[in-house]
Amino acid sequence: MSETDQPLKILARQYICDVASWLLGQKVVAAEEANVELTIETSPRVDLIFHLKLADGRLCLFHLEFQGRRSRPAMSRRQLNHLSRLALRQNWPMVLESFVLYVEKYTGSRDKGHYQIERLDGSPALGWNYTPVHLWREPAEPLLALDRPGLIPLMGRMQIQRPETTLPAMVKQIQSEVDETKRQGLFSSLLALMDDEECLAMLERLIEADELILDTPFLRRLRKQARTEGLSTGLQQGQIQAHRDDILQAIEVRLDLSLRAYREIERRLAQVSDVALLRQLFTAALQAKSLDAFTVALSDLTP
Repeated sequence: MSETDQPLKILARQYICDVASWLLGQKVVAAEEANVELTIETSPRVDLIFHLKLADGRLCLFHLEFQGRRSRPAMSRRQLNHLSRLALRQNWPMVLESFVLYVEKYTGSRDKGHYQIERLDGSPALGWNYTPVHLWREPAEPLLALDRPGLIPLMGRMQIQRPETTLPAMVKQIQSEVDETKRQGLFSSLLALMDDEECLAMLERLIEADELILDTPFLRRLRKQARTEGLSTGLQQGQIQAHRDDILQAIEVRLDLSLRAYREIERRLAQVSDVALLRQLFTAALQAKSLDAFTVALSDLTP
């Protein structure tokens, strides 16, 4: 799971009408999260699904996927699974809109969102479409012009072309949120999503300056919380990687394997983040009498 996954989902749930209006290019007046469970053992978890009502009265099923690092399986195949299962679970006729937001630089660069499987004569036997949005490619300033504070944190993953004027405007727009809890949440999300170090430093200075004007201590609490959470996340990731390294060392010492086999196991372990599962795999590595035996255990314990 990407480190941006949780703040993005929290933001999208709280400001879904703003997010959906921006992506659809049409005003959304009401939204309700759909009680739809698509996850199966061999399928990655779906992100967010909502029933939307547009300003013109139309209803829409809205699917939103956030993608950080490279997707396995490929996003096109994941979307085929998600969209087909959504279609089978819903009443017909229906309107379905699906968006994939790529938040990490260079991810999804080849994803066009249009795919089909052809018949012998070249006509489509099956087709599926969704809208990929490469946040890392998008200029941030147009989002600022929409005057929707709930969208401001997304700018942390976009290209801020004029930080000296854009960042103060971002802070000012978040300050326009009258609810203090929501305002603090927006600042927290923005700090968590900002991936440019220089912009992050400028942003912190701007928020600190506003804190002096407002005479509120929330920023100090916010930064302390962000740093604590970041440290906790780093320690957790370090522990997970240590478990992976132990497994690799065990099979390297005990089993006769080629570099190619080692790299393949390393690749598969990189997809496992469950500590309990990694402990089981370490035990299997210690007990396996051959590479084949460990590979069977790896296949049995992981998708």
